[in-house]
Amino acid sequence: METPLTPLEFARRARKLYPEQIAVIDGESRWSYAQFLDRCDRWSAVLQRLGVCAGDRVAYLAPNTHTQLESFYSVPQLGAVLVPLNLRRPCGLRTSRLSRGHQ
Repeated sequence: METPLTPLEFARRARKLYPEQIAVIDGESRWSYAQFLDRCDRWSAVLQRLGVCAGDRVAYLAPNTHTQLESFYSVPQLGAVLVPLNLRRPCGLRTSRLSRGHQ
């Protein structure tokens, strides 16, 4: 059976093969693949409880930190589409992106 190596599949494979290896470093904080992807799973569960479904768009405004990276796995894991918003962009451009759903 062939499985495409998407970012989600790559992450799942890394969790299985290298659970204790460091996956993410953010400042002084470090998370193994198992820890990082457990965080993503918990975030996905919260989003699901909030009603996020496959095909939904989820806008996210955050600095470039581990939480932003977690969103790149948590949202697509549900089949939803992440719309990351850049803090450095003027508010009007972010609003425009939200209304269009793309840049």
